[in-house]
Amino acid sequence: MVLVGLGVSACSSSDDADSASLAEFDAPSATISVEPQRGGELGDATEATNDMMVEQPLGAPLPTGQALATTAGVTVATSDIRTAVADTLAAVQRNGASVFTADVNIGDERDDGSIDGSGFFVVKVPPADLEPLITDLGATVGRLSGRTQDTTDVTDQLVDLDIRIGVERDVIARFQNLLVDATEFQDIVEIERVISERTIALEQLLASQRTLDNRVDRSTLTIQLQYVTSTAGVAPVDGDSIESIGDAWRAGWDVFVGALFAIGFVLAVASPFLITAALVLGVVWLATRRRRRASHGDAPAEAITPDEQLAEPSLRG
Repeated sequence: MVLVGLGVSACSSSDDADSASLAEFDAPSATISVEPQRGGELGDATEATNDMMVEQPLGAPLPTGQALATTAGVTVATSDIRTAVADTLAAVQRNGASVFTADVNIGDERDDGSIDGSGFFVVKVPPADLEPLITDLGATVGRLSGRTQDTTDVTDQLVDLDIRIGVERDVIARFQNLLVDATEFQDIVEIERVISERTIALEQLLASQRTLDNRVDRSTLTIQLQYVTSTAGVAPVDGDSIESIGDAWRAGWDVFVGALFAIGFVLAVASPFLITAALVLGVVWLATRRRRRASHGDAPAEAITPDEQLAEPSLRG
């Protein structure tokens, strides 16, 4: 009978030189879990192979330097979204970047000449061109009002993936060699099942490796276009310094408008109470006035002395 496992091949009855045992193979440097579909000698050979796994040197060279993946984001304030979109695309092209995702909404022109809307871009740029691109956006598109950046060292992840990929490839190659020598149907089925599982695992590892390589080779920059009014759009970048008379006038005007808005808001909130208070005071005033008039009409006439009665005709004459 032919025994086939991770390191067991067919044994010919006529020629022992063609047989291959588990001891003839150097096992790969990772434990490969193989669950046999049936019991018997094939399952025993598989378990024995897993117990004998030893470290194996890699064939491919490992990365020696740092692998850095950078993700950044900027917010650009502008009063003209339509022009800013065109300028952003031009800056991306000038700095060797490419647009990965775009979401643009251009509004209508307002009375002050500004065009509202929004813009969102995700671009891929070589790491060396990331800073020049951000500087270009601030110089040609609008005012940089916000920025974020995150840099991750993925060197260890790439090394780990490289090791695991080498192990999977070595295991697949060994099982393919066993498949050539296998003659029993059940052994062939089991070997092909393991090869299929290892191939799927290898493809997953390769996909992860490609993703990390792309993150290292091309940094990701998110560009957010933020609409501001034409007055706010020309403010200084830091927002804390006033460098000209025009800036001072604009700052004072903003404070004045803000104060008027605050007063109007307070009056609007207090207007129901003020109207009610005015009505109550009016009613009280009318009632008090009527009460005073009534009291004057009911007052008794003053008594006239005899002397005043005698003197009254002469006064009339």
